[in-house]
Amino acid sequence: MMQIMTFTGSKGGVGKTTLVFNYAAWLAQNNYHVLLIDGDFQANLSATYDLITNKNTLLDVFIGGEPVIRPVTQNIDLLPASPNLDRVEGLIQTKMYREYLLMQWMRLHVDTIQSYDYILIDTHPEFGLLTKNMIAVSDAVIVPLEPREYGFKQLKTQFELRMAEYRQDSIDPRTGVSDIDAQVYYVGNKIQHNTIESRQFREALATMPNVIAQIDAREIMRKSTAQKQAVVEMPASILRKYPGFKEQLITQFTRMTQTLQDNQHS
Repeated sequence: MMQIMTFTGSKGGVGKTTLVFNYAAWLAQNNYHVLLIDGDFQANLSATYDLITNKNTLLDVFIGGEPVIRPVTQNIDLLPASPNLDRVEGLIQTKMYREYLLMQWMRLHVDTIQSYDYILIDTHPEFGLLTKNMIAVSDAVIVPLEPREYGFKQLKTQFELRMAEYRQDSIDPRTGVSDIDAQVYYVGNKIQHNTIESRQFREALATMPNVIAQIDAREIMRKSTAQKQAVVEMPASILRKYPGFKEQLITQFTRMTQTLQDNQHS
């Protein structure tokens, strides 16, 4: 069964794009057909695949243009971002059903959409109309959290409040049921080894529902997007500098995938 996941959050710098890039590569290695949608006008995910363009991008979904999905590597296709995506709010503000425009486009191209096993959507760290369009089509919303001195719990609470408001605002008056049914999950990310902050972070995660993965902080993750090579695709000569990390990452991705599949079928 095809599954759509939106990776989002209340702030930047939590490793969201890096997580999407590496997770997609792992899924592709396991013979899943993956569509990536870059919903961030900064286009970092698109840049990782050397696909910075203003032509036939995600923006065209919202302005009546012709978005084009590009194959970027084996088993992975990409609908790239446009640097002009930051204009979407103003462009669609007066449109009917402005929070469901991506859903309408997917419905019109249902055969293409259903040809994928997974659709992973990267977003800009905000909760505007663009992100709402992404959440509206999603089965799961995945929010990376990291240990920070200002407190990840505040960011989690902030996101949950916005999500609750969105669900409430999207209630169908005919049924009393919200159109937004995506389940929210959390991934602990960038967890340092042997620091008090990270130990407290792990303890807090253990008490939180819907935490589906915990990923350690390693320089190799940052390098993966900079060098445009996912960790699971790196040669042994590089991986030996980070003993056990690839295996840990695969374990967490496996756990994450299984949990999402189990919950989708329940």
